[in-house]
Amino acid sequence: MCEITIQVNCPYCHSVKVVKNGVKRTGRQNFLCRDCRKQFQHTYQKAGCRPEAKRLVLQMLVRNAGIRDIEEVTGVHRQTVLRWLNQKADSLQVSPRQGHYDSVQVDEVWTFVKRRKKCKRWLFYAYAPETDEVLAWSWGNRSEHTVRRLYRQLEQLRIGHFCTDDWPAFTKVLPKDRHMIGKAYTKNIEGVNLCLRTRNRRLNRKTACFSKKEQNHENAMKLIFYYRNHHTL
Repeated sequence: MCEITIQVNCPYCHSVKVVKNGVKRTGRQNFLCRDCRKQFQHTYQKAGCRPEAKRLVLQMLVRNAGIRDIEEVTGVHRQTVLRWLNQKADSLQVSPRQGHYDSVQVDEVWTFVKRRKKCKRWLFYAYAPETDEVLAWSWGNRSEHTVRRLYRQLEQLRIGHFCTDDWPAFTKVLPKDRHMIGKAYTKNIEGVNLCLRTRNRRLNRKTACFSKKEQNHENAMKLIFYYRNHHTL
């Protein structure tokens, strides 16, 4: 007769200071970590209850995996995936690292919600190539009102030049003495556009992946911007 001993570590802080803490209604043993004070089980019946499942889902969301693909791979229900997406996006704050930028490039990309390609949703955003970060963004139609909402987010920063293409809405909103127009000045942000389309298939020009709700759509992009700026979630 042999006795097998299993070492249980905390899945949150990886501490070995773990003690038994009662039994769940399902009959499974519950554990308590004395370091982080969180409770957990050694094994879970449902995939969405596993602590490592949420980290995996968030990593897949910023690596061009669709909601149904994530459900198929991880076993986590798609409604849970969307709930985690919105909860994480609400807890994130994207803010500029500096107060002064020599040059900021502004461009727009289009996408759609609810599979209505005739009603495009435009994303205008500002990118600082010197620090490789997205400073601010605005959703709306392709008009000066959307550009104006974006510019209001940048007014508190000291920006040397705004670089854009020749879309008329930029000329109407951005200060003329600091506005540089031409594709030669927007090469960096065009590369970011490609990266965004690669990381989020909602932005692909020909795709079957789309959001049914604008909140899910915008939070998915917020997750991408935060991950691009900080390289972590």
